[in-house]
Amino acid sequence: MTSAVSKTMNPPYGNGSGVTAAAMPKKHLRNEPAGLNLTLETIVRIVLTSIYIGLEFQAPFMRKVQPEELWMYRNPRTNSYVPLTMLWPVVLGVPGFIFLLYYLQSRDRQDLRCTVLAFTLGLGLNGVLTSTLKIAVGRPRPDFFWRCFPDGVTNEELHCTGTDQWALADGRKSFPSGHSSFAFVGLGFLTWYLIGKLHLLNERGRGRSVRMIAAGLPSFVALLIAISRTCDYHHHWQDVTVGSLIGAALSYLCYRQYYPGFSERNCHLPYGRQQTEPNSPSHSSTNRTIGLKRPAQQSMAGAASPPSDGPSGYKTLRSTNGAGDEGSDSETGHLLSPTPDQKEAKWI
Repeated sequence: MTSAVSKTMNPPYGNGSGVTAAAMPKKHLRNEPAGLNLTLETIVRIVLTSIYIGLEFQAPFMRKVQPEELWMYRNPRTNSYVPLTMLWPVVLGVPGFIFLLYYLQSRDRQDLRCTVLAFTLGLGLNGVLTSTLKIAVGRPRPDFFWRCFPDGVTNEELHCTGTDQWALADGRKSFPSGHSSFAFVGLGFLTWYLIGKLHLLNERGRGRSVRMIAAGLPSFVALLIAISRTCDYHHHWQDVTVGSLIGAALSYLCYRQYYPGFSERNCHLPYGRQQTEPNSPSHSSTNRTIGLKRPAQQSMAGAASPPSDGPSGYKTLRSTNGAGDEGSDSETGHLLSPTPDQKEAKWI
């Protein structure tokens, strides 16, 4: 009789759905995002960097300058307020330092890998796109007149008399601004990164002014770098505007290749980690279902009579208790009421 009861009970009520826990299929959780090939991704970034370096040595388009246009290019030659020796430490060093701090706190190698891949992809794409546009457009810089005519004396054909070939070639690479695009692709990416990590645009982080300031500070620094290119007469305002938009767009595009939208609850995690996060909806619902059905199975195992063929464990529990309907109702109500863990999960 005991064996007959156990045979009747175990199959239908092993996990509340007619399938035992041992027979349930287990999802294979990958340690890295699906389709990620680290070797191929590294090669792509090396190729982009090589193309960018090669484009830096290419001659730009020789756009004809009209005599009535010379006033736009007659600004004085000055040193850069933000030279390359300052730009690269800011664009590369500051975001890298923040990435490293977060890794030391979380010890999440997959998150660090996705961050570095997204960040370097944006830098590579920005370098190739910006340099290609500079060469194709060939717009003179605001100080091109003094590069072309160092002595201030023009000729009728407007043929440059300057002998510094590098200064002449660089003087025709005004559009778009490389400083602006690199500032926004690097520091702009850091802004998206902080918005996600601080949950600035979802219910977990709204209403925190300190978080908003911290996330917006990198973009503010990038804006100052871009504006400085018009103050030292190295770029026109159109060059700075377009360069900034290119950098901001590429940084956001590359960030979203590896991270979800900012309105998602777990926006701080890369795509490959969404399934393993305890707060994810799929994970929580599975735990609630299994935790709800398991007490019913234990209660029925101690019953003297076999359970009925009811569609759910609750009907079977009610029928096996016989005259003790009040105890059955209270037990069923206890099973259906949310546990303390479930109540707490709503407020996480």
